[in-house]
Amino acid sequence: MKLNGLHGKTALVTGATSGIGEAIAQRLYVEGAKVFRTDINPGPGIMVADLTNSGEVEQLASQVAAPDFLVNVAGGPVVATKDAPLPVLPTGSLGLQDIDDAQWAKVLAANLTSAFLVCREFAPRMQARRSGRIVNFSSIAARRGSDRVGVHYAAAKGGIIALTKTLALELGPYGITVNAIAPGFISTPRIEQAAWGRASPEAHRAFLDAIPLKRAGKPEDIAGVVALLCSEAGAYVSGVTLDVNGGLYFGP
Repeated sequence: MKLNGLHGKTALVTGATSGIGEAIAQRLYVEGAKVFRTDINPGPGIMVADLTNSGEVEQLASQVAAPDFLVNVAGGPVVATKDAPLPVLPTGSLGLQDIDDAQWAKVLAANLTSAFLVCREFAPRMQARRSGRIVNFSSIAARRGSDRVGVHYAAAKGGIIALTKTLALELGPYGITVNAIAPGFISTPRIEQAAWGRASPEAHRAFLDAIPLKRAGKPEDIAGVVALLCSEAGAYVSGVTLDVNGGLYFGP
């Protein structure tokens, strides 16, 4: 069944070359939206941009104009660049002493500053139209901490939650909803390549058994929630961080 309020609208999805971003772009397209996709990693139909650079964000805005839906997926525990758009994910844990000044700054820029710059660029256009939907991406790491991805990533994703709440207050009077999604373990191609949770068949089974729904999430699981938030069904939801994790975490 199609969701009301998506057909004929315009969406901008960041981090859309693969994984969760690609699934969101595809779902919104199937629902009838015109979808613009951007990423630092090239691909068919991708507008390549470094979203930590305000000049490149401005250039992106000249191509997209005023989207109805803004979905900030771009980011990750390791920083992609135009020279290295698919850096290898860490296979072990990252402790406090493993993170140097440069790593801290780069991960915060890729995950938090990028969302700030994109929101700052496009929110005024939504305000002028007096409508819009913004969906930011946090992580289960911000909810419960994670030594696998490191304190820098968890802190950046915690910042996304605060950014989302504040923008919901500021932009609500203009008819704009702002929400965040905190995914749990989602089986994307990069996660599978890094073999997270697959040290052995027994370790993998134990990992899945720790999830109440007994399976890893799929990018499509996240895409469906984004589509709901952008639709008329999500019109009265704002300032919320939705935990989409199969029941792995549902704390306060």
